[in-house]
Amino acid sequence: MFCLLADVEIHRRTHNKFGLQDAMRAVTQQSGGLTVDWSVERVLRAGDAAVGTTALEDLYAQMKDTPVTPDLMALWRKLGVEPEGASVRLREDAPLTEVRVAIMRAPASRS
Repeated sequence: MFCLLADVEIHRRTHNKFGLQDAMRAVTQQSGGLTVDWSVERVLRAGDAAVGTTALEDLYAQMKDTPVTPDLMALWRKLGVEPEGASVRLREDAPLTEVRVAIMRAPASRS
């Protein structure tokens, strides 16, 4: 859940210039990978710095001490994803349609 919300928020705050993958790539490059032991706070700070936001740290602060139950149906609607029978319909007039499109785009074509 954290990753979905973080990806949407990073895309929203950066006008789709960056996403969670960009933040995590930077963490991997800076840390050297899985062989180091970084605190959660350090990982989030490095990821945020890479994408120029505080989205990861802000979301973690909201979720770390209290159980959170995000309104997924509201998020899907904002992203333009609506149930339609056994499938979904993608709306192009939703408030976060551009975020959904950017998240689904192949990384090489993001910019």
